[in-house]
Parts: sequence; structure tokens; C-alpha cells
Amino acid sequence: MKHRPLFVGLLFAVLVACAPPAFAQAGRLQFDAARVPVGRVFHYSKSNRDGSHAANISAYVTAIDRVEALKWDEGGDEATLVLAEMDWARFSVRRFEAWYLQRGATPQRRAILEATGDQLSTSITQSPITLRHWPWHSYDFDFTSLSLTLPHLLDPASGLSFWRTDYVYGDTPRVAELGEVVMRFEGNEQRNGRAVRRYSIGGPGLEGKQGTWWSDARSGLLVAFELPVGDEPGYHDVKMTLQSDGEMTRPRWEAFKHCAIGDAAT
Repeated sequence: MKHRPLFVGLLFAVLVACAPPAFAQAGRLQFDAARVPVGRVFHYSKSNRDGSHAANISAYVTAIDRVEALKWDEGGDEATLVLAEMDWARFSVRRFEAWYLQRGATPQRRAILEATGDQLSTSITQSPITLRHWPWHSYDFDFTSLSLTLPHLLDPASGLSFWRTDYVYGDTPRVAELGEVVMRFEGNEQRNGRAVRRYSIGGPGLEGKQGTWWSDARSGLLVAFELPVGDEPGYHDVKMTLQSDGEMTRPRWEAFKHCAIGDAAT
């Protein structure tokens, strides 16, 4: 498994383009602590839409405002772990930590990103940047924070718009505000025996292309998405599908992380 530099793109998610500093979706979202699935784990498969470059993503909600996301391979000996803290006043992420996990080795923290008020700073690069768009979400984080946000829609049929901000790969890696993404409700349907809401998702933040997002009709959380745009090297498009979910204690989650890299739980 070839891991990117520990979700580095996620940790460089800073806003650099100009726009009115505003929380554009204030009338559509209202925080409800009962809608946060604390103590639940969600296991997803991720790949290109043709099934290539397959990986596992496991997201565990540790607290009302905290989620951990583990990217791992069956039979692998390394994994990427991101710890995220949500800012429910803005339905965005307040802080990220990226960790590298390897069998038999001490976990290594590689980077930190933190927003304080309107200023966002990282432990790796430039001076703090002034944040200008909310809510914002990172595709490089597999839209985990977006999944946790959607249950708080006052009217799920109203849809949502947000800003995508991500690390841009290339000869000169950089961070960029990549544009607005709009989700529009298309209807209710069944997917693999589960009642879901289907949304279109696309716009400038996804290179002007359109994909599909399915949310659980009861919880509002992510069931699947298919997008015609890659989020990191190795992906020219992405299919992400929920495989299973359930209650999990914190000790069991810690044991799961050890097992994902082939270490015996301690």
C-alpha cells in the first residue's frame, strides 16, 4: 500500500482565495448533539470506480466534536490515521492531526492543522492564513466531516453548499481553495436494502463535474458516493461505499487500529 504523506493534503487545507467572509449555510443547518453518532464506527471501501487502487477507510466518532479516520489495507503493516476536531459553530473542522502507524513502531505524528478564529495555521508550512469560507470540507479527508455535517440539515431535501479546500499535488505542491460544491436532493430510494436519500454533488470545487452522494435516510450519514474526480495520486475518480457500521468502545477501537497494521493489541 502506498500511502500519501499521511493525509498531508488534508493538513494543508487552507483558504487563500477572496470572497465575503460568511457562513453561507446558517439557515440550513442546526446542530443537534443527538445526531452525532458517538461511539459508532463506520467501515468503508474506497477505490477508483473500476475497483482499482482499493483501500479501507474506518471512521470512529470518539466524542461529540471528535472523529478518527484510519486508512488501511488488509494484510498491510502501515496505516494513516487522522484525528479531527469539529467546529460545530461553523460545521467545519477546527483541528487535524496526522499520524503514521507502522507495525512494531511507535506512532509518528507528522503534521497539525489548527483554526483559531479566522486564522488557520499548520505545523509544516506558511504563516497563518485568514479563513474566508464556511462550511468547508476536505475531499482528501474522504469528506468525513461532510458526512457528519449532513445529519444537521433542518430540511434534508434542501441540499447544501460548501467550500472544498485541499492540497494540490504537482511539481510545486501547494494549497488552494478549489471552489464551491453544491449538493442537490434528487429523491429517496433503496440502496443495498437501505433507505437512502440521493443527492447530486458537484461544481467548481470538483472541477465543474457532477457525481452522486447517498445518505442514510434515517441518520443522514454517508452510505456511498461516486465522484468523477480523484482526491489524491492513484485515484482518477472515487467510489466509496459503506460496508458495515456499529457500536464500538474506545478500547476496542484502539485494538482495531493495532490489528489493522498487524500488531497485537496492547
